[in-house]
Amino acid sequence: MREPARPGCCMMTFSSRRRSRRLLARSCAWVALLAVAPPSTHAQSTAEPAVSIQARPIQDSTEIDLFMERVLDNRGASWRRLGDFILRETETFTFEAPLGIPLSGFRREYEWYVRDDVVVRSPVRFDGVELDEPTRREYEEDWLRQERRRLGRRDTRRRTVSRRDTEDNVAIAIERSWGGTISGPLRDRISADADLIGDDNAAITLNTGAILDDLGGVDRVGFGSAVARTRDLFVMLETDRLTATEVGRALRRPLANLVERIELATTDELAQLVELAELGAQFELDARDVAPYFDRAARYVEALGRDDMASTLDELRSRLVAGTGTEGETGDPDDGVLLDAARLEPRFISESYFMEFSFEPGNYYFVGRETLAGREVVKIEYYPTDLFDDGPDTGDSDRNARIERGFNKTTLVTLWIDPEVHQVAKYTFNNIGLDFLPGRWLVRVGDLETSMEMGQPIGDVWLPLRMTASGHVTTALGDFDVAFTREFSDYREAMTGGRLVDVGVPR
Repeated sequence: MREPARPGCCMMTFSSRRRSRRLLARSCAWVALLAVAPPSTHAQSTAEPAVSIQARPIQDSTEIDLFMERVLDNRGASWRRLGDFILRETETFTFEAPLGIPLSGFRREYEWYVRDDVVVRSPVRFDGVELDEPTRREYEEDWLRQERRRLGRRDTRRRTVSRRDTEDNVAIAIERSWGGTISGPLRDRISADADLIGDDNAAITLNTGAILDDLGGVDRVGFGSAVARTRDLFVMLETDRLTATEVGRALRRPLANLVERIELATTDELAQLVELAELGAQFELDARDVAPYFDRAARYVEALGRDDMASTLDELRSRLVAGTGTEGETGDPDDGVLLDAARLEPRFISESYFMEFSFEPGNYYFVGRETLAGREVVKIEYYPTDLFDDGPDTGDSDRNARIERGFNKTTLVTLWIDPEVHQVAKYTFNNIGLDFLPGRWLVRVGDLETSMEMGQPIGDVWLPLRMTASGHVTTALGDFDVAFTREFSDYREAMTGGRLVDVGVPR
C-alpha cells in the first residue's frame, strides 16, 4: 500500500473550469476568496443494500469503489432534484484582525422562489436593513437574464405530460429494455429526472447503474445485457440527449459493477466491454470518470489470458488520459453549457463545487464508524492525485507545476456516509502543509477548512443545510481570521400549475 498523502485541501479547487484552478494555484492571496461562492452539496435517499467495508488497503479490491460509486450516483440524482425546492438562505462573512477585532463582514438574507419557471434568488435584507422593492427587482431581473442564458435550451425540453404518466412510461420502458421491474423509490427518482430533462429514455439511461443494482446486479441481469444497456449512454451522447459530462459520470457505477464481475463475461462480451473503452476515447470523456475502471479491466482481462484485449484497453486508457480521443477530433470545452441546460437547479447549487468535485477510484480509505446527528455513519478519507493536473500551461510552467504538485500532495477530503442509503451526511475539506506556496516571507496560510452538512428537511430527499469555510492567515501584523457561512432553511416544494374551471357559456 502506498504511503498516504499529507492531508489538506484547498476549497477553491472544486471549480468545474480548469482555468479557474490554474489561477488559484498561481495566487498567493487566494485565501481571501473564501468568501466567494463556497460549495454546497446534497444527496437523495434511495434505499439500497448496505455494503460491508473492511478497514484494509483498497487498491486490491473494488468493494469500496463500488460502494462510493453508488454514493456519488445518489449525489448526482439529488443534485438534479434540488430544482424541485424553494428555500431561505442566510450568508455571513467575518474578517477579524488580531485580538478578534472585526475588520469587515456582512449578513445577507435571501428568498428563493419560482418566477417564469426559473428559481430566482431574491435579496431580502442586508445587515438587518430591508431592501426596497426597486433594488430587489433589479437584482432579480439581472438574475433572470443570467439564468436564461445559462439554461439555454431548457424550454425546448419542457415536460408536457403528468408525473403519473411519466412514472407509467418509465416503468414500461424499463421492463421492456431490462426485462425486470424496478422499485418504487427508483421509479420516482427516474421520473423526476425525466420531468427535469424532458426525455424519458435519456432519464432511464442516466440511471443505468442504479437500475442495474436494483435488478440484482450483473449476476441477475447478465454481463452481456448489462454492457448493452451501458452502451446506450453513448447513444444518448451521440444524439445530443445527454452531455459528455453526464455520460461520463453515469458510466462510473455500471463500469464498477461490470469490472467486479468480469469473470462472468464470454469472449464476445469482453469485446463489448472493450468497445465501451473505444467509445469513451472517441467521445473524449473525462479520464477521471472512466480510465481507472478500464485500467482495472485490463489487469483482469490479462489475468484471464487475453493479452490482446488487455493491450487494447491499456492503449485506450492512455488516449483517455492524454485527452486526445480519436485523431482529428477535439472535445467541446464548453460541454458544461449543455449540462446546465439539462438541469433546472437553482444557482446556489451550480455555484457550489461540492457537486462538481471529481473523485478517483482507488484513492479511498475506510477510517471507521461514527455517530453523526444521531445517525450511524462510516468515515471515508479520499486522497486525490491529479486535482490540479490540468495539462500544459504556456506561462510560468515550472512554478505552476511545482504549486500544482504541492496542492495534490496536501489534499484530503473526508466524507461521513450513511451506508444504509448510500448518502453523504457531511463533507469536510481540510488544508495544511502549504509551505510550497510562494511569498511565505510575507504571509502564511494555515488552518483552512470547508465543510457541508446534509440533512432531510423535507421528505426523504437529502439537501444541504449548512456550509462553512474558514481560514487563518499569519502576517507581520499578526493573525487574521476569515469565515464564511451559508445556511439553508425552510425548504418547500416548488409547485407550479393550474386548472381549468367551467364558468358556463359566455354572455
